[in-house]
Amino acid sequence: MQIEIGSIVQSTHIAVPAGALGIVTRILGNMAMVTWYEGQPGASRKLNTEPFFIEDLIDTGEQLPSPSRSVH
Repeated sequence: MQIEIGSIVQSTHIAVPAGALGIVTRILGNMAMVTWYEGQPGASRKLNTEPFFIEDLIDTGEQLPSPSRSVH
């Protein structure tokens, strides 16, 4: 599965707390802006939004429904 806007992701990167899930909000080249949550997005506390290399992200296979999915 390919990471795109709305993908729910995980990461083993040191900057991401264990168990956190993120939503990809923007993609630019090999970087993605990810909004991180303590657990399930929308059902847990929002942590922060940070840029990450796409290669550091693990696609969970889940998508957040979004009316405007576009790659910039």
